Amino acid sequence: MLKRALAILVLLIVAIIAIRLVVGFVVGLVSALLWILVVVALVAAGLWAWSTIRGGRRHKEVEATPGGGLAAPAEDPVAAEMRRITEQLREQGRR
Repeated sequence: MLKRALAILVLLIVAIIAIRLVVGFVVGLVSALLWILVVVALVAAGLWAWSTIRGGRRHKEVEATPGGGLAAPAEDPVAAEMRRITEQLREQGRR
């Protein structure tokens, strides 16, 4: 009977150690994957920042307008619509 109790105790100890090893391995693997993702994200952020900084130094060509001068600013669409509505109201005699 003492041998059986000792065998059960040994099996419990082996099971506890095995479970701890498996859990430790899984946690370590997940932790390693997360750190790899963090490093990849940092490298990507650094490359993006570097390309953004370098992109600001480039000289960009500005296309000339056909008249040689500056193009006239486009009319404000809200102002044009308000003017059209006001004219319609005048024609109808409401204003």
